[in-house]
Amino acid sequence: MFSGYIGTFAQTLDEKNRVVVPAKFRALFEGGLEPASFYLTRGPNNSILMFTPEQWQRWEQTVTATTEERKFSGSVRDFIRAVYSNAHHCTCDKLGRITVPPSLLEHAKLAKDVVIIGVKDGMEIWSAEEWNKYQARVFDNFDSIVEDISKK
Repeated sequence: MFSGYIGTFAQTLDEKNRVVVPAKFRALFEGGLEPASFYLTRGPNNSILMFTPEQWQRWEQTVTATTEERKFSGSVRDFIRAVYSNAHHCTCDKLGRITVPPSLLEHAKLAKDVVIIGVKDGMEIWSAEEWNKYQARVFDNFDSIVEDISKK
């Protein structure tokens, strides 16, 4: 039973900008007729959003449902342009690696040390340094975050 993507996996970006997708995530695709593939796009907080093709379709439906009534607002147009113009479809090679496009490398400040994290119904790629900064900031305020999301 799939209950969502979870965990943090330290990886290394090689000289050809390839990163190994964690075996735990790839295992969900083993036995398929085609190699695992993912959609990557620009995410918030200098992250890269990472989706399977099925997740990408569901995510697109959610984005459309959320923004349809305001599709001509500047913020929605900016969001759609930023996400879709920076989207890339990547297929895993035989070693389970995907190549991260240069525009996303720059956006996420990726260097050698990266992390791939599970985020319930998707995954994200982060610079290890940026991820550590983000976590420190979140955990400094974790009690108030929990309190805020618990409000009815």
